[in-house]
Amino acid sequence: MARICPAVLCIAFSVLLWAAGDAVAATPASTVSIPEAVNLAGRERMLSQRMAKAYLMRGQGIAARDAETILADSLAVFEAQLARLQAGMPNAEIARSLAALDTEWRRMKPLLVVAPTPSAAAALYDANEAVQTAAHHLTLAYERESAQPLDHLINLAGRQRMLSQRLAKFYFYRTWELSADAAAMEMHLSRAHFTSVLRQLEVSSLLGAPVKQALATLREAWAPYEALLMADAGLVSLRTNATRVAELSEQVLEATEQVVAALNAQRESSNR
Repeated sequence: MARICPAVLCIAFSVLLWAAGDAVAATPASTVSIPEAVNLAGRERMLSQRMAKAYLMRGQGIAARDAETILADSLAVFEAQLARLQAGMPNAEIARSLAALDTEWRRMKPLLVVAPTPSAAAALYDANEAVQTAAHHLTLAYERESAQPLDHLINLAGRQRMLSQRLAKFYFYRTWELSADAAAMEMHLSRAHFTSVLRQLEVSSLLGAPVKQALATLREAWAPYEALLMADAGLVSLRTNATRVAELSEQVLEATEQVVAALNAQRESSNR
């Protein structure tokens, strides 16, 4: 079976996710800062889309072994991060947002842990959108608690992580011929958001050299992914390119994670 990414990349990103989950689990509640919470909540947005992407891949036999690993790892980290965020709620808005995310997650999770079918994937469409929306509202609530310019940029970069997976998710809804017209529209909207925010980050005067280098790497990874996603192709071509789309979605995701990491490092350095 073809793998969706080189072994080193698959291992590296799996380690990154598990490291994130381990760090979350090991950190006492009182030490979680608002910037860390912005990053964690933003990653929850991404993981919601990554889980749906992997579920749709499994159902269609697209790099199914990789899809199972991606789904299991993403689900475990999502729940670890959610539990970590629930351990400390700095204000009422964040408490309400966390409760809303927990409610939507409890509705979506049962759909992910059964064998994929077209009918279950159709039900997942709305449930997954609800989880992503709840995670986005939570991220914004943490950002409002901070009101620091770099935290806003961390949120924007974190949303790029989500969009990288959201694009692939909708691509795989199209290849399964489920809500295909709506998925195509959402793909184009997500692509427009991604390109707009990437440019916004690139021209920001607040960013240091490491962040700019990470953005240049992201730009290089984004170009072939965008071209394949937006190619004017029929169903046969969409399905032929599915494994490559999955591979590129992981590469762009890793590049966005590196942008977020560079931004977090810059913020920590500026606070010393």
